[in-house]
Amino acid sequence: MLSTFIHRIHQTLKPSSEKKTTHEPILGISDIHELQNRAESYMHESSHPHEVAHRQHGDTRSVYRGHGLDYEESRLYEPGDEMRFVNWRLSARTGKMYMKVFREERRPSMFILMDKRAAMRFGSHSRLKVTQAARLSCLLACIAIEKNIPVGGVLLDEQTEWLPECQGETAIYSLIQSFAMPCPPLANESRVSLQHTLKVTLNFLTPGSIVYLISDFQDLDESFTASLLEFSSRHSVTAVNIFDQHEMKLPSIGNINLYDPATDSEHDLDTSSDQVRRTYEHLASAHFGSIKEIFGKANIQYHELGNDIDDIERAVSLP
Repeated sequence: MLSTFIHRIHQTLKPSSEKKTTHEPILGISDIHELQNRAESYMHESSHPHEVAHRQHGDTRSVYRGHGLDYEESRLYEPGDEMRFVNWRLSARTGKMYMKVFREERRPSMFILMDKRAAMRFGSHSRLKVTQAARLSCLLACIAIEKNIPVGGVLLDEQTEWLPECQGETAIYSLIQSFAMPCPPLANESRVSLQHTLKVTLNFLTPGSIVYLISDFQDLDESFTASLLEFSSRHSVTAVNIFDQHEMKLPSIGNINLYDPATDSEHDLDTSSDQVRRTYEHLASAHFGSIKEIFGKANIQYHELGNDIDDIERAVSLP
């Protein structure tokens, strides 16, 4: 499979040019401050397609009926109802007292899934893929601070690390520190499953949440479609595929030896061959196209974000 091939390319190419040791945070204090400033300048009004079930009052249409701006229906008067909500026209027409019922407005929470598994710890130029994922995750968390909305998440690493929902600048900064934790190279692929994590998340996430899936989706296939459809029916979901340019186009680095763990076999490849590089580019295009198609079938907004892109705001739809 192409994902296996890409993984071997990761191990063959030189590491990213980031001037950090493997035990330093992948984002420094200055990086986080820059993202915070960008979040402040980015703020704008955005629409939300799902009715939210969260309890915090806000400006998004909710599943609750009561006091609000959007008229929903009228019902018969009940003792204790406030007279200011009487539907006088309907009451006069029917001879019975009717009350106006409104759709309440609440504030949705945000949930960020960030992939830190082995394949994400690769970068051929400016930064690792996982660093770009952390930059996006931190920018989203900073936007949550500016909008005063709760945010939680999960990290896919050697083990699944759940980040409890929190709100307020101090609490969310602790979340940001989790996104920016060191990511030394991993010898083996993580056994953590993206699909299993999505299914678990679906069971506890409040309907109407803003969800960001940030990964290279190396283990995504058609079997995910049902879970993703269920996710998109309940939440506002955006998938961001983080990639390195050499995953799109094979570099000319001479002869390399690749090992396929699926068949326990080795393959020699001459990357200086134009035909080999064209074949690889064709396979890579099909691979990324299949990922886009799966999210399209699930009605999930999909973006591809290169790890060398500085201006994340132009490449990804932010809340």
